[in-house]
Order: sequence, then structure tokens, then C-alpha cells
Amino acid sequence: MFRTGVGFSDLNENMDHRFIAEGKTIVWDKGYLKEENLKENRISFWIEKHNRYSDLVAREEIERKNKLRNQTLKPNLFGNPDQRVAFLKKIWWDMPLFVRPFIYFFHRYFIQLGILDGKEGLIFHFLQALWFRFVVDVKIYELEKESQIN
Repeated sequence: MFRTGVGFSDLNENMDHRFIAEGKTIVWDKGYLKEENLKENRISFWIEKHNRYSDLVAREEIERKNKLRNQTLKPNLFGNPDQRVAFLKKIWWDMPLFVRPFIYFFHRYFIQLGILDGKEGLIFHFLQALWFRFVVDVKIYELEKESQIN
């Protein structure tokens, strides 16, 4: 949350919109925001939604490869949290297709201990880190193949 005119939404990414607030920020830890979309509990809804999202992410990555889209924030491993995320995303975009979903799943499930999340954790990490990211890579591959034909 930020005051009008102080922050803005970084719309340079189709899916992972970040809000950027210049200057001093504070952490609001006296409460919480809860999002509860009960439709998300149905696998068919989740798959349909993420199939649409994968189209957006694949097109975005193609635009990045073609230098039609850049990051707003300067990637910096030792910068603020948003700059670290930008740094990691740059690494992600440079990784080979079809390999990166497996690395991401391994990192989330084993390194970040998603394995401790039980059956629901396995389902979530598999779908979000492996299935979704693999579908994005397939769509990037298809779009690149299509552009070579045309």
C-alpha cells in the first residue's frame, strides 16, 4: 500500500506486477491481508487460469529475447529485495528452455523445504514450479518455431 503519487505499478511484466515506492518505506506488520479465492481450490479452474497466464508469460519472454521489453529495476543480487528478484529473473530468462522448470522445482521443493508441506505442498509446488513453468517453455518453443516458419 502506498500514497497516491508516491508509488506506481511496474507494468513491464505481464504477470508479476510489482509496486515501486520511491524514498523511505515502512513495514506494516500490525495486521494482514487475506486473499481467499475458493475457486482456486478446484484443479480445473487453476489449470484453465494458468493456461491463460502461460500465454502472457511466454509472449513476454519472447519480447524480452527480442529486446522489445526491459526490466524497470536494475538487477542487483546485493540490492533491495526487488532488485534481487530482478537479478534472479534475469538468470531465469537466460537459462535453457525445458531445463529451468526442473531446476526451479528442485530449488522450491528440496532447497526451500517445500517437501515439508505435505501432500498439498507437493501438488502446489509441482503445479506452480514445474507444470506451469514447463508449459510456458513449450509455448515459447512453439512461438519461436512459428516465427521461423513465417
